[in-house]
Amino acid sequence: MGHLRSWGRKYECPCCGGRFRRFKTVASRPFSADCPKCGSRPRHRVLWLYLNAETPLPEGALRVLHFAPEIALERPLRDAAGEYVSADLFSPRAEVKADITDLPFEDGRFDLVLCSHVLEHVADDAAAMSEMGRVLADGGTVVVQTPVNYDMATTFEDPSVTDPAERLRLFSQDDHVRVYGRDLVDRLGGAGFEVTVSEYAYDLPDGSIERYGLVPRPDPLRNDLYVCRRAA
Repeated sequence: MGHLRSWGRKYECPCCGGRFRRFKTVASRPFSADCPKCGSRPRHRVLWLYLNAETPLPEGALRVLHFAPEIALERPLRDAAGEYVSADLFSPRAEVKADITDLPFEDGRFDLVLCSHVLEHVADDAAAMSEMGRVLADGGTVVVQTPVNYDMATTFEDPSVTDPAERLRLFSQDDHVRVYGRDLVDRLGGAGFEVTVSEYAYDLPDGSIERYGLVPRPDPLRNDLYVCRRAA
């Protein structure tokens, strides 16, 4: 793990390098802690810290596929990657209009695939997981972030629910189609991945949660990283 320099009582955004007296907060989103400069949220910052410390991304040679590109991560990823491609079915920011369940890329195309807060929107998540595995190069990594209810052993979904108000009630957001439970690891494993659940934020040095505006324990929004590699 790389050394994290202390800035005393100041707050720091690793995505843009900004330092602030405080992060922005939003009453409707507990632990929102948005960056005043780039708009990053805690899940973006913990992912960026992880990628820089635990993957070869800083070496500048990785071919990166970034689904539903977030502004806070797009620029630093583009600068760090050997090749950067963003994809989404609806986002105008994406370079490639693509359905995650039927990707237009050849087998083994990418070394690093980033899928943050996407799968909970996808009706056929098994197909999406399979496609991410197909376009992943040997030795590559898929990093998945998604809301997970750790009190639930199994994922809750009901394809018959299409009304936005009912989806909001059942799935916490009107465009979500499920709530993942602890079986997310098994669902990813069914696509041929070996999965490591990384609680990376809590492995950082003392004070890092506050300094980088990350989500403290034991909040259910802790945004663990599901690090997936092809099973041997």
